[in-house]
Amino acid sequence: MIEIPAGKFSDLQNGQRKEITLDGFKVLLFKVHGQLYATSHKCTHYGAPLINGVFSSDGRLTCQWHGACFNVTTGDIEDSPALDHLQKYKVIVKGEDVYVEAKEEDLKAARRITQCNIKESPPSDTNNVVLIIGGGAAGNAAAEKLREDGFDGKIIVVSREKYLPIDRPKLSKSLGMRLERIEIRNKEFYEKLFITLKLGMTVSAVDTVNKIVTLNNNEKLKYNKLIIATGADPRSIPVPGIGFSNVFYLRTFSDYEKIENAVGKEERKDLVIIGSSFIGMEVAAMCTKKANVSVIGMEKVPFERILGLEIGAALKKLHESNGVKFYLQADVKEIKPSKTDPTRAGSVLLNGGKEIYADFIVMGTGVKPATEFLKDSPGFNLQRDGSLNVNEQFKVEGLEDVFAIGDIARFPYHITGETLRIEHWSFAENTGREVAAVITNTNIKPFKKIPYFWSNQLGKGIRYAGYASNYDDVIIQGSLEELKFAAYYARGDKILAVCTISKDPWASHCSELLRLGKFPSATEIKNGKDPIEVPLTE
Repeated sequence: MIEIPAGKFSDLQNGQRKEITLDGFKVLLFKVHGQLYATSHKCTHYGAPLINGVFSSDGRLTCQWHGACFNVTTGDIEDSPALDHLQKYKVIVKGEDVYVEAKEEDLKAARRITQCNIKESPPSDTNNVVLIIGGGAAGNAAAEKLREDGFDGKIIVVSREKYLPIDRPKLSKSLGMRLERIEIRNKEFYEKLFITLKLGMTVSAVDTVNKIVTLNNNEKLKYNKLIIATGADPRSIPVPGIGFSNVFYLRTFSDYEKIENAVGKEERKDLVIIGSSFIGMEVAAMCTKKANVSVIGMEKVPFERILGLEIGAALKKLHESNGVKFYLQADVKEIKPSKTDPTRAGSVLLNGGKEIYADFIVMGTGVKPATEFLKDSPGFNLQRDGSLNVNEQFKVEGLEDVFAIGDIARFPYHITGETLRIEHWSFAENTGREVAAVITNTNIKPFKKIPYFWSNQLGKGIRYAGYASNYDDVIIQGSLEELKFAAYYARGDKILAVCTISKDPWASHCSELLRLGKFPSATEIKNGKDPIEVPLTE
């Protein structure tokens, strides 16, 4: 056991923290409601130093990079995308002197991995079964949380992918990725948690009356609770030539490998990306050093629909300075065959007559809920976009013991009262954890998570907190030219979301302000009020 001197009790006021170091080990010390708590110092997502994160007076610590949140009194995850908890260490107070006591192995680990809180494997003949369709962010988070909360029945995850669940956002961030490096967990982890994975399988029918799911090999699985977490499929566009062999999408690791192989290692290829929002632009950023990249988009500037004209224009400039060419406010008329190989695309023809030559093409034209398999299953009221309406606990409207989470769920958003469908990785994980807690009766709080996503554009980290599909105004503090700013999206006088570049931890601070209902009004911000100066107190 190691005992680390941590200063005086009076060093910290409520809502304050500090980092202490001894023999190379770093520990964070917090004061919450008059009590001291100590945790490991790095975010368990991608290792951000949490001393630079955002600390709220109610004991929440938010990572400045991707919005993961932890409860410092327990070390537990409060918001994804973190998968593992922080280590919690014992605090000893001797008079005015404070010490942190911990095992050396816990200090080295700096994280607490999900534990299986049942003593033995569920009986093979048990009727207590949670069946999860989908092995992505939401489904994986639900399975882990169920076991962590002590669910002692069977957990079966059916995934159409042939590999273990992966950290999918990494697929659009850099070339050179290998499958084993982006697996969320290894095989032994799922075995220890008694989670049965059925990989490379799809569902052909769901019988909600008899509670039976039929797989594509005609295997029938009974369930007590069904969680549908099938995510989203890439959208196509109705133009000739869309099926050529070198027209790629990006959803799976196999898709990623096709793109990486098409880029190659020799001469620079001509890559045409159709779509100028996040997936398309992340692929552009990922490939521009090794390929000649052209982007076709329907908007005036990339990212226009979500980030607005001004920010889109600034990011367009960044991409252009790195060699990316743009063809905007453009419609694709046809993908034409290669002159040397009629099975492959050779160019993209725009409606205005412009022809752009391509060695390969990547479609970044958005996604749609992956719910096609439910169309012939009675009881599922699919919405026009393919989503499923759910309540605050993600129970599917009109069905008993059926939940929908992640990209396919249309849920009531507490900030605006709208029903939304969110396509963010961390939000999907949060919905999975929420449903697991509902099933195990360990959560009595309403679901009030703030959406948070991130993107990397040629070394510039975009953070976005909140949700603003419709906004009247964008208030920008900082420099668009230097790509160092915070942008606030307003509807009327209310701020609904914030986007930042090179302004950590602004987005995470603003996410907490949205959660606490303490965000300054649009008028106040226009008059010079800086949200970062608003204290995060209850």
